[in-house]
Amino acid sequence: MSDNEEGRKRIHPEMLVGVSAVLIGLCALAVSLYETRLMRSEQRSAVLPMLELSRSYYANDRDEDAANWRLLLQAENVGIGPARVQDFRVFVDGEPRATWDDAMRALIERDEPVFYGQSTINGRTIPPDRMVTMFNLNDTELARELVQEFDRLDFEACFCSVFDECWVTSYSGFGTTEPVEACERSDDSFTE
Repeated sequence: MSDNEEGRKRIHPEMLVGVSAVLIGLCALAVSLYETRLMRSEQRSAVLPMLELSRSYYANDRDEDAANWRLLLQAENVGIGPARVQDFRVFVDGEPRATWDDAMRALIERDEPVFYGQSTINGRTIPPDRMVTMFNLNDTELARELVQEFDRLDFEACFCSVFDECWVTSYSGFGTTEPVEACERSDDSFTE
């Protein structure tokens, strides 16, 4: 065998060092990419909003003459990041309603106006551990009637995190959320 053929069959130490350096570099890159993915997941978890829609009503029926009813509809961010409410909808018997007045009149089947207090939720950012009272009714008789018809009312909010991850939650869903691609307003969206 010639020296030339013998040199081709032998592994050179420089070649082994070079291949080892490439393998170590690839392993370091894989570990770095994995750590980056974990850090991004941690960042998303650190600002995860969780919006809950609820109702509260207060009744004092001990003395019929002093009966005092109050009805509140609320949205609370129980998550650890801000909830950007992109869309809100209200339904009575499955039909969308544009305002609380329209929804409450449909619920009690009357034409007279409903006098209430309200705060806008559409387009609002709700910080963590904050509650927004969307609807506040102090009318004793009307509140009592509305509470009796409440199984016909539903409302839902579509909200996003600061990373534009979005979810839909509803009053009837009891705090459960469904992920969605995006929140889009439509003709059925609430206007107040």
